[in-house]
Amino acid sequence: MKKSLLCLLTLLAVFSVFAEEVINPGTVRGTAQRKGIPIYVADFRGGAVSIADVVRKDLNLHGGFSLARISSSDATTLNNADYAQGIHFQNWHNLGAALIGKGEVSGSTLTFKLYNTSNGSTVMARTYNMGSVSPRRVAHAIANDIVQDVLKEKGFFQSRMLYASGYGRSKNIVMCDILGGDKKNLTSGSDLNTFPDWYPDHKNILYTSYRANHAVIYKLDLTSGKTQKLLAMPGMNTSGCISPDGRQLAAILDKDGFPELYTYALNGGSHKRLTRGRDNESSPSWSPDSNKIVFSCDEGKSPQIYIMNASGGGRTRICRNVSRYCTSPAWSPDGKKIAFVAQIGGNYEVCVCDLASGNSTNVTNNPSNDEFPCWAADSRHIVFTRAGSSIMIIDSETGKETTLISGGSNTSPALEP
Repeated sequence: MKKSLLCLLTLLAVFSVFAEEVINPGTVRGTAQRKGIPIYVADFRGGAVSIADVVRKDLNLHGGFSLARISSSDATTLNNADYAQGIHFQNWHNLGAALIGKGEVSGSTLTFKLYNTSNGSTVMARTYNMGSVSPRRVAHAIANDIVQDVLKEKGFFQSRMLYASGYGRSKNIVMCDILGGDKKNLTSGSDLNTFPDWYPDHKNILYTSYRANHAVIYKLDLTSGKTQKLLAMPGMNTSGCISPDGRQLAAILDKDGFPELYTYALNGGSHKRLTRGRDNESSPSWSPDSNKIVFSCDEGKSPQIYIMNASGGGRTRICRNVSRYCTSPAWSPDGKKIAFVAQIGGNYEVCVCDLASGNSTNVTNNPSNDEFPCWAADSRHIVFTRAGSSIMIIDSETGKETTLISGGSNTSPALEP
């Protein structure tokens, strides 16, 4: 594996498209590396063309890769010749692919291999059982393994996504895969349902609904479809999120007159009020170790980002260097960064705060408002809402953006952890 990757680096150093800088798998950063490693996944043999297409679309989301621009006719001709005569690595290389992926389905087994076109060495080889798994899930698994083996990073393509979709005061919770496929409405009706979040067991979700004429947090069992009230205190109950250890719920309640941050023990134990005062708190998000919470508070009349202990106390303001208006924080799975929304130049942009240095930078720069950021499992990609309608994903290291969902009003995305 190390030898094949070394050969890949040598190839990219002389490859004309990337002549200005060698691409180093695992550290794909900077403007010179925005195009990523050129890769092509050929149509699979054995009637599995759709799987290869999903793998290509997955990799196209990732700033670490770029799809080689090969026409469908050239790809089909060369792919057929490969199966008849052996893989023509030099031809794939000449067409712009540094890596070529090949797959074949036989019965319920799919075999996939990824090759270095400069020398024909095998970069990755996997076998997948398709017996009880949908073709799309297999495709996402292949894309994850490519990211892991080539970039040495965690893939996120198998993560399902939740979001609120609808018009005006009527929105419902939808679940889909990372590309917007396999859509399923989890709620129905004309009520406002929003702010979905995943339980760490991947079997349950929660969301805020106004079906009872005020905001109540509900739990939904994805297997049975059963819904139950999780938090229904007097007044508003909203922005619920489950701690990564599955033990506590953080939420914003206004039962005491102002929106305040609370935690509730999910085992039926006690609840705790973490903030007090006439300020408005919003958008709580847990640290990966479940010991801290980041949230927004409008102390000083303009919202800013704060971190405090989940047990109470230790409140500290962060994200100080980009804007006087910062909200909607989300803690990265690796615990090193906070994504948030800041008002910059009249627009709302998605920003990232590095907790070690304390510095923040904006990762989006668009005339439309970007809001509701959430992290992918790799702590690199961020899903967010643009202009209150499109669900987008951005590679925070390269700035590569892709539209996942468009049409209508779509907000509050939440990726499966």
